[in-house]
Amino acid sequence: MLERITKSELKDRHLEGKAILAFRATWCPPCQMIGPELQMLANRYTDINVFDFDVDKNIDFAREMNVTGIPSLFYYKDGKLVNTSSGYLPMEEILKNF
Repeated sequence: MLERITKSELKDRHLEGKAILAFRATWCPPCQMIGPELQMLANRYTDINVFDFDVDKNIDFAREMNVTGIPSLFYYKDGKLVNTSSGYLPMEEILKNF
């Protein structure tokens, strides 16, 4: 499942199973490129929840997560942050971060 979301809607939903918090912007070309990869991943791997945040609408949350470049992905497994990545990655590379 890929869900466009805000921090207040997220609550603790990313703390069960596998989840990706993706910070992107509509004006960012690499963010636009990674969007279809995240959608494909969410469609193929239903056990991975992808929560998509627009940094322009979630500035405080992006700062809280120390996002310094976009796209930035944060990988959670069973409630623990296991990895992060920044920049465009194809779906196969994204999966390797768990």
